[in-house]
Amino acid sequence: MGPPFLVVMALSEPGRMVKSARTAFEIIEYIHEQDGAELGELADRLDLAKSTIHGYLATLESLEYLVNEGGRYHLSLKFFYHGTAACNSVPIAGLADETLRSLAEETSLVAWLVVEEHGRAVYLDRVVSDDAVRTYGRVSKRTHLHRPASGKAILAHLPDSRVRNIVDSYGLPGRTEHTITDEEALFEELAAVRQRGYAISEHEVALGVQSVAAPIHHRGEVLGAVSVSGMSNQVDDEYFQSELPDVVALAAADIGDRYAERHG
Repeated sequence: MGPPFLVVMALSEPGRMVKSARTAFEIIEYIHEQDGAELGELADRLDLAKSTIHGYLATLESLEYLVNEGGRYHLSLKFFYHGTAACNSVPIAGLADETLRSLAEETSLVAWLVVEEHGRAVYLDRVVSDDAVRTYGRVSKRTHLHRPASGKAILAHLPDSRVRNIVDSYGLPGRTEHTITDEEALFEELAAVRQRGYAISEHEVALGVQSVAAPIHHRGEVLGAVSVSGMSNQVDDEYFQSELPDVVALAAADIGDRYAERHG
């Protein structure tokens, strides 16, 4: 019997959790991560009786959150309905389309819009140029903030106390040998990001992948970040170091200006 699959710990947990609600979301998370699951598989992973798991599955299916395809359960499109509403609730989500398209075309890379939620980096939108090589990441992906350039650009403009809270909650797990895994080194990197106005990530998310990001500001608040990413053999080193940061910073400023025009 395998260890139970657990929902990723949040920045803070209530003093008293509703166990049944947590179990329901553990089931949803596992089905999502495995691209479907059967009753017996879920019972083994969560260390619960099949009859108990069946009750959860039947309830979620009756509420139209799961579909049963020959005994294998998948998430339903009702999550798409909720996900679209969640995306539309992010103020900068509808303001970046034109900027991302221009950025992708100008750089021949993948342009991303990333925000922070619950101490995680969330890939909110992307535009892929015709010449770009698709790299790590997908729209809706949630990941650690300390690895991608976009996450570091956001972290650099959060209060130190919040950054420490995020590190305490999620740690600094390495993805490659180049990933920052030490808290002191992270704060040194974030200070450098603030000083130069942009963040870089070289082989920290995946070997061969590098990115440049700049924060989106409004009245002292960081709303998110814009980044471009590509394979290291796709981007000239001089361009990556000297020109690309300015291009990305201008894109971030453009989205910030659009936000200010709409929200004052």
